Amino acid sequence: MKRLLWRLFWPLLSRFEGGLEVGDVFPDFTLRDTEGRAHSPYDGRRQPRTALWFTNLCEDCRARLPWLEELRQGAGERFRILAVSLLGSEESLPRQTAARCGFPVLLDPEDQVGKRLGLEHPPETCPIHNFFVLDESGRVLFKHHLSALKPEAFRALWRI
Repeated sequence: MKRLLWRLFWPLLSRFEGGLEVGDVFPDFTLRDTEGRAHSPYDGRRQPRTALWFTNLCEDCRARLPWLEELRQGAGERFRILAVSLLGSEESLPRQTAARCGFPVLLDPEDQVGKRLGLEHPPETCPIHNFFVLDESGRVLFKHHLSALKPEAFRALWRI
């Protein structure tokens, strides 16, 4: 029931939520992927555009994996994708998801990055704004909830 109410009211709540705004610089963080390798949005050199996706890997989120994989394959070196799983390492979904896609799935079961960004959310739900596109310098170009995007709007993002 809590999840249904969250889904119904998130568009309204998203208008009042604080956190990062378009134009802000996304803060650096380092998380380990399902294989134990460390990843960060920044590594001291100029990066391609980056898509950051914060997810609990619910059914709606997993339904968007083909979109992200299409972007990864079509954009080549111009984009990179980092998925941040809010599930713990003992859960099987992050490993299963990482095996299905060509981008890293990072583990943040304590939601440290989300809390740092002011993106609080009820347990077992994704943050209201769970999808960010960063430019080469780390500035936020776009923020939204991935499951709420239509396919045309998602594909249009790669032209910004």
